Amino acid sequence: MKNIFIVISEAILIRNILRSGTLEGLKKQGHRIFVFLQCDVIPEYISKEFSCEQVNLIPVPSKEMSVGKSHRLFILFTHFLIDNGTTRVYFSYSRHYLKRSVISIFLYQLALTLFGRLGFLKPVVRKIEFLFFKEKKKFIIDIFDKYDADLVFSTSITSCMDNIFMKEAHRRKIKTVTMTKSWDNATKMYYRFVPDYFLVQNNIIKEKLIELQDVLEDRIFVVGFPQFDWYVKKDIIKPREEHLINKGLDPSLPVIFFGSQGIWYKEDYQIALIMHKWIMENKFVKPCQMIIRPHFTNVKNTPLLKLKGLPRVAYDDGYLTSDVFSDNWDPSIDEIIDFVNTMYHSDVVVVMLSTIALDAACFDKPIINTLFGGTYRKEKDVTDKLANVVHYKWVFDTHGVTPVNNETDLLKAINMYLENPSINFEGRKKIKDYICNNPDGKSSEKIVSAINFIINK
Repeated sequence: MKNIFIVISEAILIRNILRSGTLEGLKKQGHRIFVFLQCDVIPEYISKEFSCEQVNLIPVPSKEMSVGKSHRLFILFTHFLIDNGTTRVYFSYSRHYLKRSVISIFLYQLALTLFGRLGFLKPVVRKIEFLFFKEKKKFIIDIFDKYDADLVFSTSITSCMDNIFMKEAHRRKIKTVTMTKSWDNATKMYYRFVPDYFLVQNNIIKEKLIELQDVLEDRIFVVGFPQFDWYVKKDIIKPREEHLINKGLDPSLPVIFFGSQGIWYKEDYQIALIMHKWIMENKFVKPCQMIIRPHFTNVKNTPLLKLKGLPRVAYDDGYLTSDVFSDNWDPSIDEIIDFVNTMYHSDVVVVMLSTIALDAACFDKPIINTLFGGTYRKEKDVTDKLANVVHYKWVFDTHGVTPVNNETDLLKAINMYLENPSINFEGRKKIKDYICNNPDGKSSEKIVSAINFIINK
């Protein structure tokens, strides 16, 4: 029996790691597991769901993970060490910089050009990080003193909490392994601390870790997306009639799914309003209906609420919100199963630049990316500028999605897919095979195997 620390900084990682099979797999291996959740108190429902003789849940208050001002500025600097489409977009059009002055944007871009080309800075940054920002937190030191860890499993390499745990483990010569929380992380910023091993979702991310993050190839395990393990569980799929009737929809009509991106694209509700208008005016080649899913970042205040209760609309806001965690969303198993069924029974999926495109590709659903009406700078639509991020270029390069830049093209694209949903099938297969890593229901199993290999090496 080995003692494994699992670091969970956000509730979304509870879904990915604890609810998708990894925790159960580690338990079956006989390990003793300590799960550290960034929250003040462990919610009772979390304790009931996961606590047992093998699993200990320990809260880590956010105040214990505080980062000083100088360290925050240093972390910001790490973004300038990677000059690519993602960082260019980040410092120009992301919600944090959208309202900055032209001069500020010019200086940010100039800094990217300068520091992004100075390759020698990268190893220097990591040495400075470890020598000058030691982050020796008494709360964490006491945890390591109390429990004899054999391995620290960080579930989000960019999280401050994860970095604090990994640094303390490194000082004690305890093995560390981390995972890229999402598929966009490797191209967004230079990692200030590198653990012993990495777990990544696909081979593209592996290549980026080697190219951009200076990680050795033999230190990387490709394991897939553990949350996609749910997508091959045929026993959780409900009949179309049951699922759609429960949502107040007509099982005989095609379903257009619209997934919002919340605070990242505050104006994207306009797309949903346009499509509902077309439904009511019979602009589509077939009578249709909609499922609208607001984003958890503003599920309570979204303008999409304008569509709630309208005819031929199912408003899917069944999020389990929780103020306990920083991301305020903790998707339960019931919610996960409901989302799987919604994807399975949707006929066309409309998003801007969302991971939902990957979810849809797993079920071979036609995907439309709307590159308009999402975000503005001084009344000018700049939604299409955000499409230059590196990770979404991987999607566009497959030709498995249809990007549209205006209402006319959106209407044409939806009608095209309603008439022939097999269009772009080969491209969607590429998304599924290469970006989603061909989900086979064994991603969590691969994570457990990698951890066993590392811990026993």
